[in-house]
Amino acid sequence: MKKVIGIFAVSAVAFAFAGTTKSGLEKGEEVTPFHPQHVSGPLANTSNCFPCTFKNRPQVQVWVNGDDMKNVGAIAKSLEGAMAEYKKNEFKAMVVFVTSDVDATKKVVAGVAKSTGYSNIAMSVLDKNDAAVKNYKFNTDKSVKNTVFVYKNWKVASKMVNFVADKAGLVSLNSAIAGVAK
Repeated sequence: MKKVIGIFAVSAVAFAFAGTTKSGLEKGEEVTPFHPQHVSGPLANTSNCFPCTFKNRPQVQVWVNGDDMKNVGAIAKSLEGAMAEYKKNEFKAMVVFVTSDVDATKKVVAGVAKSTGYSNIAMSVLDKNDAAVKNYKFNTDKSVKNTVFVYKNWKVASKMVNFVADKAGLVSLNSAIAGVAK
């Protein structure tokens, strides 16, 4: 009986926690135009719309909200590899840092971009009050560290909230990318 109660308690906690980590557009919903400040990558020093620029190509956007930079770096490294692997399919990737202090965050992101050497990924900054945050249904609560959108033809094919770039997580992300990059 104790084992059943323990399983129920763990399940209830997991369900309650999952409810607080809801973030982002759902599978099948469309990404929309927005204009972050690009610090590095193919759109560096512009505020060009990432989805508009790369249109129907397979893409990933990683929206970051206070995530550990080690995790973000591992995500970026994986995306850099996927961009090389799916170059012929014109796969594109962007990491966008959502913040209340755009100028300070741009400096941090510029340092990260320079230290990693990842030149193909758009590293961008977006004010947390920008309309895109609402349009993308991005949850800025501290419990949400990141939200990953994998999409093609403007439609979300896969979404991951609080993505961890460990072995299992990267297998899942790479599988989702392979699904849109075919």
